Amino acid sequence: MAIKSILCIFGGAAHEHSAMNVTFQLGKLYGAQLRFIHLTPDLASYAGLYADGMMVDNNLIEQLQKDNQGQMEKARKLVVAAAEHHHVPVGMTETPLHHASATFKQIMGVHDYLIANEGRLCDLIVLSGRNGAAYDVLTPALFDTGRPVLIMPAKKNWEWQDKNIALAWDGSLQAARALYNALPLMNKVEKFYVLCGQKSSEPIDQEAEANLRSYVQAHGIEAHIIRVTEGAHAVPDSLLARAKELKADLFIMGAYGHSQFREMVLGGMTDFMLKHADIPLLLSH
Repeated sequence: MAIKSILCIFGGAAHEHSAMNVTFQLGKLYGAQLRFIHLTPDLASYAGLYADGMMVDNNLIEQLQKDNQGQMEKARKLVVAAAEHHHVPVGMTETPLHHASATFKQIMGVHDYLIANEGRLCDLIVLSGRNGAAYDVLTPALFDTGRPVLIMPAKKNWEWQDKNIALAWDGSLQAARALYNALPLMNKVEKFYVLCGQKSSEPIDQEAEANLRSYVQAHGIEAHIIRVTEGAHAVPDSLLARAKELKADLFIMGAYGHSQFREMVLGGMTDFMLKHADIPLLLSH
């Protein structure tokens, strides 16, 4: 399935510019509808309530609302300026088929509900990953939408590249889904590296590797399978280091987590990549 609808969660901060700009680049590449949403908490619901034994001051709430409105307007102006730079129309009710178009919307309320509601009707979610993406945004994007999430490094003028792509592979459901979700982004791939993290004592499943090669070959892609042993470093560290050595433009991986009292907790490898990767990550759960 082609990518025709992209959602970018954009707050207007400097470290989010790469996510915004790459969203426009992908939109032009695929002729997609782009939706930029600015999340704002509903501070009015706290007015007059007690919190930790203290009354919430109405004047403070008004000031916070004013600040949030200012941040939203800043984000809107940045999106409009970037749209003009990329020659993408904003806010048009009708655009030619297969042409990129963009909208900007402020939505107010609880982040989990808003992201789930907006994210389930798109093909790809894009957000910033500065020092690890903000978990209050990332966790509902990953676990409540069923959509792949592209996490961009905090570099302002990032140019989208899709020539060299690396996949972290362990044969799991999450890894298989990550591969499937990444296929629409691999139209122009020249080198596709499958990085299999394993301990030195683990046997090699040659039949599984042959099946993987056959699957991607059916999509016109040649897989270069590379086994990455743990060695002196942990598997996530070794995988990321190898992806950098291969000059990967994009690193694909399954996102792992578990649910406890409806709070999603990310697995060790996912958390490591979010904190240390300085290349785009495509995560799927």
